Amino acid sequence: MFGLPIRSGVDGRSPEARPAKRSRCAARYLALVAFIFCGAPQAASLTVELRDNNGKPLSEAVVWIEPAAGDPAAPQDRLPAERPLVMDQQKRLFTPYILPVQRGTRVIFPNSDPINHHVYSFSPAKRFELRLHHQGDSAQEVTFDKPGLVTLGCNIHDWMLGFILVLDSPWFAQTDAEGRARLDYQPAAGQRVHVWHPRIGDAPESLVRPVEQPGTLRIQLSERLKRDPRPKPPIDRPRGKGGYVP
Repeated sequence: MFGLPIRSGVDGRSPEARPAKRSRCAARYLALVAFIFCGAPQAASLTVELRDNNGKPLSEAVVWIEPAAGDPAAPQDRLPAERPLVMDQQKRLFTPYILPVQRGTRVIFPNSDPINHHVYSFSPAKRFELRLHHQGDSAQEVTFDKPGLVTLGCNIHDWMLGFILVLDSPWFAQTDAEGRARLDYQPAAGQRVHVWHPRIGDAPESLVRPVEQPGTLRIQLSERLKRDPRPKPPIDRPRGKGGYVP
């Protein structure tokens, strides 16, 4: 009479709407039962051993596992660490030289030197500039929200060079002095291991390896290592406050 919708049933829903709701509830119940009885995906460990073309270990290389497309263990909902990571400036050097991070990670840039620094990057993955940062100032923060390689420089000290490698994976590590890196991950079909270091001369695709099973994966480079890309500091470096020369 007044154009009001006609509802039936105690809960005010039409009978046609109830089966859909029951189906959704049943699906959630089955998913919960499967999780309880099957458990969460089991973690596994993979150790990667990286050697150069002469069989010597290569340290500081970044090793990571690329989740496969449609991987139920993929990190869509795995957020980076809440606390920011640190890229310091010590003795007119970036410390650490190479910093791997997960996409979405915040990184702070303190200045531990008693002289000014002016950090910047022109990399497509992240363009930014931190102007004239003094020792004791609050550390400036940058969020790295796009995967890719970010090259760092200093407008005041041209020889300063550093790298932040932004990854779309929570499973990454760096090789130690023995060329070893351990990755704790959730295995699934189609996962692949990648390796990066600024001195590696091999084509990146030639170093990709499938993750077949937990254990140890050995990778040896076929090409000679490139020269260290870090410029040498000048012999007569300008002195900072109080005659500071690192």
